Amino acid sequence: MDIQNTHRRLKIMNSANAAKVLSTGRIVVINNKEHKNALAVVLQLSTSRGRLASMSETSKTYSVLVLCEGKPNTSTSVERTTSGKSEAVPSTPAVLTGRTPLFHPEGPSGHMVVDVKPIEISVISCHSLRVNATHIIDDYRKRQQPRFRDDLPGREASIATQELLRLVEANPDGLEAVDPVKELNIRDIDFVEKFRRTQFLEQSLDTFQCVHSPHFIEAFEQTRTKQKMLESLNRLKFLLSDESLQLLPEYRDRVQVLKRLGFVDANTNVQLKGRVACEINNHELLVTELVFENILSHMHPTEIVALLSCFVFQQKHTSEPNLTDTLEKGKRLVIDLASRLAGVQMECGLQISVEEFVGELHFGLVEAVYEWARGMPFAEITNLTDVQEGIIVRCIQRLDEVCRDVRNAARLVGDPVLYEKMDQGSSLIKRDIVFAASLYTQ
Repeated sequence: MDIQNTHRRLKIMNSANAAKVLSTGRIVVINNKEHKNALAVVLQLSTSRGRLASMSETSKTYSVLVLCEGKPNTSTSVERTTSGKSEAVPSTPAVLTGRTPLFHPEGPSGHMVVDVKPIEISVISCHSLRVNATHIIDDYRKRQQPRFRDDLPGREASIATQELLRLVEANPDGLEAVDPVKELNIRDIDFVEKFRRTQFLEQSLDTFQCVHSPHFIEAFEQTRTKQKMLESLNRLKFLLSDESLQLLPEYRDRVQVLKRLGFVDANTNVQLKGRVACEINNHELLVTELVFENILSHMHPTEIVALLSCFVFQQKHTSEPNLTDTLEKGKRLVIDLASRLAGVQMECGLQISVEEFVGELHFGLVEAVYEWARGMPFAEITNLTDVQEGIIVRCIQRLDEVCRDVRNAARLVGDPVLYEKMDQGSSLIKRDIVFAASLYTQ
């Protein structure tokens, strides 16, 4: 059977038993830019060229003796390598018999020894020849040299060419191919179903009355063109539909989360919580819930900015900070709130665990930021943690952005106390070397 579909060819050629079947002497059909449905005999598996080529199954090549017109000109008689790109050319549809007519030389038959990629082998036939691959390759390469170009082909090459021509004349409509399911032991369910269906349709062609019409080929081409246009139209419709969105189920789950938390109503209209979340650029849900549950309003500005550092500090492994009782209580409240939010998201179908969600919060710089907001010099701040100085500077700079976000959220909610405290907290951390003009941190 002619393997017309590229993916099916690759499936067959990359199967574990394909290399065993494509041993020396196996008869195959070649289809590429230079040879159309040409019969060939496999001589050897060629060595891949280059580092990248050796890493890919589809980059291996086979040296084959392929049947062609006799006395090819100089431009086409040289051995073709795989250094350039080759494009597999699909074979002619077997619209009448289910078989692909093989190439037959118009004049005297000739041969070429070429390297082909697996994708260029359209048919692996059930036939084999006994050939001496080494003698054929050496003889052909010798005859590519200028002084031996007019020499007659060697005995092995001549016999192989005559056998290929005999097979073409005896089987002009194509050779029987190996069964990829039985002989190559391919067990992919999808492949097997498509292969058996194609096999059944090919065997049923002769029973169709339409194939005997003198206008069948013309009508077939028109129908095939129409079918391709319909397939293209359906594909475009699918791409424009919601079903093509891979993240649509997750989007719906996240909308459900927003409804459960009151960020949007049942008609997905944005509520006050939603407008507040739009002012937040990091951990929007969690920071918004902190504002609405008044967890921050009762704290001192230095303690608020210290706790907010968990949203911008990203280093997981640090020395354990020494926190005050108020900071420890605030840390527990933040973790409890994060756990509740993670639970809501899990109930709505999102693939996230409580440990994973809470693990995004890192409290390693809470003590350092707290003391910095209280006025401690930066040289002493570095002694409170094992975090590098540059990371501390960057964290405090990003923390100022979070303070502005929370301040804007407090303005929308109408909480003047929190608004004032966030304004004070921002002023307390914006000092000294951390906010000095620098080409690296600004």
